[in-house]
Amino acid sequence: MTAPDPAASVVICTFNRLGLLKAAVTSCLESATQRGTPFEIIISDNSPSGHARAYAEDLVAAGKPVRWVAASPPNISIARNTGLRTARAELVAFLDDDLEVEPGWLDHLIDTLERSGADAAVGPVRPRFVEGTAPDWDPEGRFFTRVLPLPSGTPIAAGGQGRIKGFAISTASSIWRSSTCFTDPEPFDPAFGASGGEDLDAFLRLERRGRRFVWCAEAGVWEAIPAGRTDLGYQLMRAYSGGQVFTAATLHNQAPPVSRKAGMLAIGAAQLGVGSLAVLASALLRPLSGAAGRQRLVRHLLRTAGAAGKLTWWRKLPLYHVEKPPAA
Repeated sequence: MTAPDPAASVVICTFNRLGLLKAAVTSCLESATQRGTPFEIIISDNSPSGHARAYAEDLVAAGKPVRWVAASPPNISIARNTGLRTARAELVAFLDDDLEVEPGWLDHLIDTLERSGADAAVGPVRPRFVEGTAPDWDPEGRFFTRVLPLPSGTPIAAGGQGRIKGFAISTASSIWRSSTCFTDPEPFDPAFGASGGEDLDAFLRLERRGRRFVWCAEAGVWEAIPAGRTDLGYQLMRAYSGGQVFTAATLHNQAPPVSRKAGMLAIGAAQLGVGSLAVLASALLRPLSGAAGRQRLVRHLLRTAGAAGKLTWWRKLPLYHVEKPPAA
């Protein structure tokens, strides 16, 4: 009996995290649909060793709708673009290899996209701390949570005045119409492949072309947060890199570039100055305010690191190459 054509292709990009990948694929196979929506999983393997190939072949032998594709050299944009070229369905969903989906995840994304008529829909990401608790500097896990208090179908913006402050739009839990979103030879720019930000760059480019994005409140995923990722030093590096790629992607998609560069530099400098003063004040007052003071100090430090990154956007930190990957 021939398998039905997939209604959606789920692309999972992976790099040397086989244990996490297995959890992501298993959750997708077991929970992505509750009504039998036909779908396929594309494992886009960005590791030179092809670490996930044997695992994918075992799934295929077991009759699972999974395909493996090599996507080298290491570059997240190459992995995304390779997965897209391999996908058979018009609707393409992305799922990171450290995520697990909630029941009906794919159903909710498809329904929201179809009801809204939008070009892409994104859902919430919540943290699941491997050691069981959030770090003491962020006891509620807010820095690891990407959730909007909006009903499904609500329009959201990637940039400009409509962008929701503090919310980073991403591919982490998303679905896209290929025919309207992926018309370029390389929809995700390899120039962002080592630093990240390739998804923001793509969203901004599509937004400039009139494409529309909406929120899907029910399409939740859980992100595995290993201990190393809660380390404050790592988070400062990530915040700095985030400031860089935000500025680089924004400038890449706005004109005229000269005036925009000057404006972005001015904003970054102002934020750095204000942030530095806030850090100093928090540090001086911390002995009087205990745990709350430490949390406030860390918030100011992270914001200041992000502002500093905006001043050096042209030399993007290769975050994916210098960070210590979590244990598989």
